Amino acid sequence: MIRLHTVAAAVVAYISANSAVAAYSYGLVSNRREPIRPPCRVSVVVPAWYEPGELLEKSLSSLKDQTVVEEYPDMFDFVFVGCEGVDLSIPLEYGYRVMCAERGKLLARHTGILNSEGDIIVAADADTYYPPSWLDAMLRPFHSMDVVATTSTTWQGWLEAVAGIPKLVVFSMKMSGRGSAFRKWAYFAVGGFDLEADRRYLETRDMRILLAEEEFGFKSKLEKLGRVVLVNAPIIHMGGTAKRGLRS
Repeated sequence: MIRLHTVAAAVVAYISANSAVAAYSYGLVSNRREPIRPPCRVSVVVPAWYEPGELLEKSLSSLKDQTVVEEYPDMFDFVFVGCEGVDLSIPLEYGYRVMCAERGKLLARHTGILNSEGDIIVAADADTYYPPSWLDAMLRPFHSMDVVATTSTTWQGWLEAVAGIPKLVVFSMKMSGRGSAFRKWAYFAVGGFDLEADRRYLETRDMRILLAEEEFGFKSKLEKLGRVVLVNAPIIHMGGTAKRGLRS
């Protein structure tokens, strides 16, 4: 009986600790706290392909609704890359500069970076919701010059009660493909993305190829130049909740 009580107490403590971490991270991005001025100009780059209009609007509008963007609008440049299967009136409505690229997520991101105006690039996705203080949290570490990149986490819903702490270990090992930021000079210093990963992925449909380059290989290269900081600023992936358009 004593052993059972010990196990129960350990489970309760574990769940409480995870819940506390989750509550802190949720408050970090959801509370509209006063932002601080970014250390330099920032470009938010969003690639898209066959995104439903409702989902696209939620994502793009959430990025423009960031507290730091509202406070320092002249510090930000918004770039949208993607033409096939996308209603371009939506990014135009929200003030994004719109351009096209051949099919491939990394190529689209690369095209946006080439045409960006900022010294810091924010990598965002068109199927993700960004809470209002997320971008402020992501940019604060860049006031330290040894920081070359930041990466965030994804909200796990009810699983946060058991995964709030373990997920930090998982996300610390990679650059989030839907929520990260990096200095533009560092991107070019490491040779950018290996765009061949796009071709190999499109040929095989093996998502592991894309993730290996975008999330793991890129982070490994950046770490040779400086610190890559994990910010427990969770974003919400909406892609699994909406039906995509027809794809060729």
